[in-house]
Amino acid sequence: MKQFLAPSLIALGALALAPAHAATPVQIVWQGIDMAGTKLSTQDATVSTSTPVTSNYATTALNYSYVASGDSFIAYCIEPSQSNGRAGFSRDYFVDSFSATQSQRLQALFSTEYGQLNTYTEKAAFQIAIWEIMRETGGTLDAANGSFHILGNDATSGQVAALANSFMTAAASYNGPALYSLTRLSSANLQDLVTATAINAVPEPETYALLLAGLGIVGLVARRRLPR
Repeated sequence: MKQFLAPSLIALGALALAPAHAATPVQIVWQGIDMAGTKLSTQDATVSTSTPVTSNYATTALNYSYVASGDSFIAYCIEPSQSNGRAGFSRDYFVDSFSATQSQRLQALFSTEYGQLNTYTEKAAFQIAIWEIMRETGGTLDAANGSFHILGNDATSGQVAALANSFMTAAASYNGPALYSLTRLSSANLQDLVTATAINAVPEPETYALLLAGLGIVGLVARRRLPR
């Protein structure tokens, strides 16, 4: 597996490097997994050297909503050894920070892959890549080896590990701009999460239509003011 080097052109300012555990909690509700998920077993030697931290883990994105606004959002887990609690219950989370290396690696991963995730396998591989970035204690990121890796030699696990590695390889060579603002949400007793918000999102077609209409009106007014 290729060594994951920190891309030099990534803007760290887009990574929510806020002080750990801000005073005001963010109340969110877990609404369930984003898709049915790909069930995998994972190993984290920093927690257990003999047995998997998770068994038949439904690995995919997670659906959440904010209590205050009711807005929904997608999150990915960064602590596979923790529970995400019961769906439908409000929980307090705090805006936390990543290390500089984690920030660079996560930003590169999100910028290259996040907007293209569609299938169960792709979302599972993306989740594994996030865990690898956050949990691996060795020098090389490899979803099939190291202190954190996928257990099992079945075809699905092998496919997900290979895809996760391809995601990390693409991210390692990314030198483009930061495409997402990433936020870490932390809890003392539940899974910590990472969420992404697109930077300079492309306007919806309706927005373009309103913009063009506005420009047309401005042009008409300017034309009427021209001296005859």
